[in-house]
Amino acid sequence: MYRKFFSGWMVLVLLLGMLMPLASQPVIAQTPDPTSVTIVGSLQSELGCPGDWQPECATTHLAYDADDDVWQNSWEVPAGSYEYKAALNDSWAENYGANAQPGGANIPLTLDAVTTVKFFYDHKSHWVTDNENSIVATVPGNFQSELGCSGDWDPGCLRSWLQDPDGDGIYSFETDVLPVGNYEGKVAIDESWDENYGAGGTPGGANIPFEVTQAGVAVTFTYNPVSHILSIQVGSGPAQDNSVWWDGLEHNSRSDFYRQPFGALPAETPITLRFRTYAGDVTGVKVRFYDTAQSQQTVLPLTKVATIPGETFDYDI
Repeated sequence: MYRKFFSGWMVLVLLLGMLMPLASQPVIAQTPDPTSVTIVGSLQSELGCPGDWQPECATTHLAYDADDDVWQNSWEVPAGSYEYKAALNDSWAENYGANAQPGGANIPLTLDAVTTVKFFYDHKSHWVTDNENSIVATVPGNFQSELGCSGDWDPGCLRSWLQDPDGDGIYSFETDVLPVGNYEGKVAIDESWDENYGAGGTPGGANIPFEVTQAGVAVTFTYNPVSHILSIQVGSGPAQDNSVWWDGLEHNSRSDFYRQPFGALPAETPITLRFRTYAGDVTGVKVRFYDTAQSQQTVLPLTKVATIPGETFDYDI
């Protein structure tokens, strides 16, 4: 971090605003593994069930894949607008809808033509989705066998499935089982190598390296399907937890990126300041102006203007 002073009439001090720690993320209810998972909804009669919304209809059961540790199945669905959710154990007693919520809202599915749709349910996250509503993205790499996949570099192994239960368009996967070592990975779409993205979101690009230096450390994979950039974070990383990552802070008054115009200026001259933090690390940044002649200070909040796609920093101005 660069610490610079305005010449003459005032001193610049940048203050980081922090709130109390954020509320804990909801804990996923740990329920017993189901004996069956049914895609239940307004499409069941089209798929061969006697009627719709029948959790006991085995025709729309998903199949458990032990290699993937995910329930899945595909059907040819006629054109139309439908709704569905996942019901466990041939009953409504335990069911999951949109955003992996127990008893949650129905999930809409609209098809313009007859389409083979693959449905998925992961009991670890309770996420139920399909390959029309969601991008099916995995992280193949030389670490997959450590997760329980039959081998490495397998785009079809859903043990490294990137999921988006909250529907914000960002897909992620986290694990803490990797031994100490050096690893590589990239993103594959639709359980195949036909479409894949490496470093910098480049189609077919280079593998992305990462290192685990301590057993039991969380490794988080995050995929942005707009930029196709896969970020791999080892450890907890920056967060709004009352702990600021100092190596992510920067203000350089000699750089016109951080201050315009440059140099000593007459009083009342407008200036533009910019300050950098790690993305999501702080809740706010303030600038403190001190008038040495008047012995007075003014504190003004800065406004976050950008998180540059593919980078890890927020910029305030």
